Amino acid sequence: MPNNTSITAEELKQADQNRITLVDVRGRPDKQQLRGSRRYDPDKLMAAEELDLPLPHDGTIVVYCGHGNSSQAIAQRLRDQGYDNAVSLEGGYEAAKEADLPLEELSQEQPIPGEPDTGIKRI
Repeated sequence: MPNNTSITAEELKQADQNRITLVDVRGRPDKQQLRGSRRYDPDKLMAAEELDLPLPHDGTIVVYCGHGNSSQAIAQRLRDQGYDNAVSLEGGYEAAKEADLPLEELSQEQPIPGEPDTGIKRI
């Protein structure tokens, strides 16, 4: 990676996928996502007081949005919360599609731990 805050689609394509966690923060996603992505609501990620997400602290977290603008702020927020290897995908989802990165059907949005009405209800 040329710096510690972003990665290009081509660099992502060449990276060891076992050491990468993809985080989709598109506000209005289409019907597909990058293969293996976890989806989070970008507004909830920015609004949460503390982030205790089930994301690795030792691998690279690649955050992407539609075109690469919103993901920069969210990657910074993750770094501020201790996810030191969080980076933004330059050009976002559109750049990834142009680079022919593998896609899959859109997955369900993940809850933010500690958010009201998340987790399994107690009986």
